[in-house]
Amino acid sequence: MSEATTPLCQELILAFADYLVLERGLSDNTQLSYCNDIKLFLSEIVAQGGNPATFSTQELKDYIARLNAEGKSAVTINRKLASLRLFVRFLIADNRRSDDPMLSLEQLKTRRALPRDMSEEAVTLFLQAPDIDTVVGLRDRAMFELLYACGLRVSELCHLKFEDLHLDAKYLIIKGKGDKQRLIPITDNAIDWIKQYIAKARPHNDPDVISPYVFLSLKSDNDKPKPITRIGFWFRVKHYAQEIGLEEAPSPHTFRHAFATHLLNHDADLRALQMLLGHSSLSTTQIYTHVALARMHDVYDKAHPRA
Repeated sequence: MSEATTPLCQELILAFADYLVLERGLSDNTQLSYCNDIKLFLSEIVAQGGNPATFSTQELKDYIARLNAEGKSAVTINRKLASLRLFVRFLIADNRRSDDPMLSLEQLKTRRALPRDMSEEAVTLFLQAPDIDTVVGLRDRAMFELLYACGLRVSELCHLKFEDLHLDAKYLIIKGKGDKQRLIPITDNAIDWIKQYIAKARPHNDPDVISPYVFLSLKSDNDKPKPITRIGFWFRVKHYAQEIGLEEAPSPHTFRHAFATHLLNHDADLRALQMLLGHSSLSTTQIYTHVALARMHDVYDKAHPRA
């Protein structure tokens, strides 16, 4: 399916992107995701002979029906609906239309999937897998240690800057989704590995400390050091999963899930965990209690003589 190419479509997409950043304060990644959704939608509207600014509720319903027919999941369709709702709000705010064709459209029902679990033993295997006598291995060990110690999102790890680190005070400041800041304590162990990486490995990629980012890729851009990317981190996870003999590599996000689940297993307070993870709603954090409870039942069933 081609992207929207009419002059009006291009104008709308550019103005919508500005609206998302300037009016809604969304991150670059979120803005890009929403704009891509709208580009595809406008392509279909134009292909069907419709107007990209004044599409109707029926045209929206037809679009959702086509997504269903293509086998798109409820989660994917709901994300596109969220993009469309923001797009309609932009059109109204920009005086391009006065009605809301989304009013009668509801989110599709989905089952909330439990986070994939990773045992403490599996995390330990990952932490010990990198060869710390190499530049890459020492960097990877420091990244794994910090990711698990603080429950960071991978994007937060990749965008971590020196100004965010407060190693002497044993905490870091993270700007998460919606530009919300949170303060997270760092373990002594993670601090030690970060210091080792900065002192011994990082100078190989950035001897003059040009880059503000802590964790660097081995690749450079016109001799300028680049931060490691989410894709780059994912490749490192797959590499070590193969090394330690896992049949299936966990997703990078699994380390964040492990952080949350293991804290709950060791009696962490749910509200404190909510703050550490940066969840705006406690209900988002509560999903981890189901993982911890499932593990507790498993232990109970194996250990209790009458189970």
